[in-house]
Amino acid sequence: MIAPPEAAPAALAQAMDGAGYAFGLWCGWGLLHSILAARRVKAAFALVLGPARFALYPLGYTLISIWTFWLAWDKAPDLPQLLWDAPLALALLLRTLQAAGLALLVWAGLSVHGLKMLGLRQLADALRGRPAEVLDAPDPARDFVVTGAYGLVRHPMHVGGVLILACAPRQTLGGLVFAVFGCLYMLLGTCIEERRLAAELGRRWTDYAARVPMLVPWPGRRADR
Repeated sequence: MIAPPEAAPAALAQAMDGAGYAFGLWCGWGLLHSILAARRVKAAFALVLGPARFALYPLGYTLISIWTFWLAWDKAPDLPQLLWDAPLALALLLRTLQAAGLALLVWAGLSVHGLKMLGLRQLADALRGRPAEVLDAPDPARDFVVTGAYGLVRHPMHVGGVLILACAPRQTLGGLVFAVFGCLYMLLGTCIEERRLAAELGRRWTDYAARVPMLVPWPGRRADR
């Protein structure tokens, strides 16, 4: 059965409406994620919770991020329209780039003690009954890392995420909406993080930025180890 001519524009309009709604939903998640990570919000929680309890804030942030991500994923409209399916040779190349992105993410996590970043180490410390003063809050100056993945690029987690999202060999409309949101969110986060770290670290950040590229690695610019 052949659909009437007017069905195609209607289906396209419906798909675009769904894509716009999905993008707005992901933007809402990103806004919440960013607010909870904001310095002033963290300072407010630190004041209310106290040093010992605030040390568990990264874990709460991780759990809330995962839960709200699941809610957004569950509420996002189904957009199964296939946009492209790369031929085998190109698909292998794209999968290789995605694997490189995943490897970079893992390397970056290991470089900055990912268990602490997620709050899992602080939880383990609390369960073992470590003194409250030992469960310290994040400190940009103390936690500043220039080795490992951070000696390759200044934002390896963002680069890894962009590679994974942007190099899908098979993509639906729903997947593209999420990929566009994710890439824009990480690129925006990179710009904001650059300004924040420059303000917090001063000359240390300036020297680091002069040696290590922001997103794209190239020979001759590596942090001193």
